[in-house]
Amino acid sequence: MNNIKKIKKANEFTHNMIKEIFEQPAVIEKLIAEHVNLRQKKVIFKEFGILAKKIKKINRILFLACGSSYHAGIIGKYMLEEYAGLASEVEFADEFISRKIKLDNKTLVIVISQSGATKDDIKAVKKAKKQKALVISITNKVNSKLDNIDDITIYNLAGEEKALAATKTFTSQIVLMAFLTIYIGQSLRKISPVTRGRLIREITRLPDKINKILKQNINFQIIANKYYKLNNLLILGKNYQYPIAMEAALKFKETTYIHAEGFAAGEFAHGPLAISGRKHLCMVFAPIDSNYKETKQLIKKLKSLKIKIIALTNQGNRQLIRYTDRAIYVPKTLNLFTPIISIVPIQLLVYHVAVLKGINPDKSRNLKKFVE
Repeated sequence: MNNIKKIKKANEFTHNMIKEIFEQPAVIEKLIAEHVNLRQKKVIFKEFGILAKKIKKINRILFLACGSSYHAGIIGKYMLEEYAGLASEVEFADEFISRKIKLDNKTLVIVISQSGATKDDIKAVKKAKKQKALVISITNKVNSKLDNIDDITIYNLAGEEKALAATKTFTSQIVLMAFLTIYIGQSLRKISPVTRGRLIREITRLPDKINKILKQNINFQIIANKYYKLNNLLILGKNYQYPIAMEAALKFKETTYIHAEGFAAGEFAHGPLAISGRKHLCMVFAPIDSNYKETKQLIKKLKSLKIKIIALTNQGNRQLIRYTDRAIYVPKTLNLFTPIISIVPIQLLVYHVAVLKGINPDKSRNLKKFVE
C-alpha cells in the first residue's frame, strides 16, 4: 500500500487504469483474508455451503468465459489438471452456446465474468443448468444477473474497475483459480498438506512481489518510450505463460491499438515464424522454470534471425542479455503463480505506450466493458 500512497502524492494517478494496476496487491490481500485460513493452511469457500459435498463427485470441469476471463480460464485449467488431476476444458461462452456439448451432474461449470451480465455468459449458464451441471460463477459485480441463475457465486472483491482493460479483475481471477484448485484438490485429497502449505505460503508473498514490480514503474516508461511507435508485436509463452502471451496481446490491441498476437512458444515455428523479421519485435516470457531451457533456445534462434527481442525473466538471470534487446526482470515464484507476476509488467508497459501515443487508456474505441 505504500506504493499507492507515493504515487498519489506524486499525482501520477491521471487515469483509472494506472490506479487500478497499483491496487492489485491490496485486492490479493483482501482475497487471502477472505479465503485462506493461515493457521490451518487451508483454503475456505463459505459460498459452497451444503453444496460442498457435490465437489467430491465431480469428474470433469468446464470453464466458460470471454475475453480476458477466457485467458484466466486456461490458467485455471492448467492448475486443476496439475494439482487436482481433473480433466478440464475451456470454451468461449458464445461457442459453447452454438455447439452440442454434453454435460451431466458430475460436471462442474465455472463461468468467469467480470460484470456478471455478459449476454453469452448468461445463455451459457442456462444451457449448463438444463443439463444438471453444478455451476459456479466468478464475478466482480455483486447482485449481478449471474447471481440469480448460478448455484454458487464467488466474488473477485476487486472493487469497481472503471478502465476498460481488465487489470485487477484479471489478476484476482487467477488468484481465485488457485484458491479453487487448492480447495477442490483438498476436497478430493489430491493435494498433500505439504504441497497445500507451500502453495498458500507463496500466495501470501504475491502482494509484496507485485509491489516490487510496481516500484519499477519508471523503467516501464523508459521501455515504452523506445517501442511505442511499433506497429506489430509477436508475444510468445509456454505452459502457464501461453495464456499470458494471449492476454498481453489483447492488452496491446485494446489499449494501444498496436497489432499484437500471442502464440504458444513451441508452435511459433509452425507458421508464425514466417511473419517475423527485422521490423518486428518479439516479446518472450522466459521465467526460470521447467520450460526455461527450451525457451532460451527459441530466443537464441530468434536472435540468429536478427529479430528484436524483449524477454521477461527472473531477477538475477543474466543469461539472456546477449540475446535480447531488452530484458524485464520480475521476482521468482512457483510455476502456477507466474501468470500473475508476468502480466503486471505488461499492464504497466501497455499503459505508458497508450499515454505516449495520445490514447486514453481508460477507454477503447468501439469497445464496451461487457457485451450486452
